[in-house]
Amino acid sequence: MNKFKFTIFIFIVVICSFIIAYPYITDFINRYKEVEPKEMTLKSGEYIVGEDMNQGIYDIEVINGKIKFMQKELSAKDKILGVELTNGEHIGVEGKGKVRLSPANFETIKMSKAGQYEIHHSGFYKIGLQLPEGEYILSYAGKTEKEKPFVQILSSNREVLNTYDFEDKKNYKIVPKKGDILEINKCLFFESDSIVINLKPL
Repeated sequence: MNKFKFTIFIFIVVICSFIIAYPYITDFINRYKEVEPKEMTLKSGEYIVGEDMNQGIYDIEVINGKIKFMQKELSAKDKILGVELTNGEHIGVEGKGKVRLSPANFETIKMSKAGQYEIHHSGFYKIGLQLPEGEYILSYAGKTEKEKPFVQILSSNREVLNTYDFEDKKNYKIVPKKGDILEINKCLFFESDSIVINLKPL
C-alpha cells in the first residue's frame, strides 16, 4: 500500500469512526452541558429529567389537590425547597392535583423575634447563602403521630456528613460550615404543617 492509499484509508477510518461516535458524543454533551431550570407545572405521570424538564435545582409547590411527589405525600400549598434534579432521573407524580416546579429562589432565612432561625418547609438550605455558618442548637416544635423530623448536613456535592433523627434526643448541637447544605425533612414521607425546625445560634 503506497503512501497515498494509506492516507485515504486513514481518512476513511476517521470519518467512519466519527459517524459512529457522533450520536454518543452529542448525547454526552447534552447530558452534561449547563441548562437553566425552567418553571413548569406537572400533573399525575412519569417524567424524565433531561427529556421532560431541564436538570437543575427547583422549589416544589403543590398548587391544588393531594399528590405524591417522589414518594412524598403533599397537599395544596405544601413546599419542598432546593430540590436537585439530575439528567436521567425519573420523577413520579401520583394523585389528583398539580405541582409547580420553579427555579430555586434560595431565599435567606431571617432570624425570628425569638432569636432563632425557624424553617417552615422541608428542603435543602445552603449554609453561607440562606443561613449563616456557626454553632446551633437544632430542635423542632410541633407534634406528629406518625414520624419525627429527619435532618442531615450534606457537603456541597450532597454527600452525607451528619444525620439527626430525634429518636433519642430532643435537640442536637450542630456546626454547619459555609458551603454545606442543611437537608430538612419535617417528616420523611409526608409534609406536616404543624412542625417547625428551629436553629438557635450559640
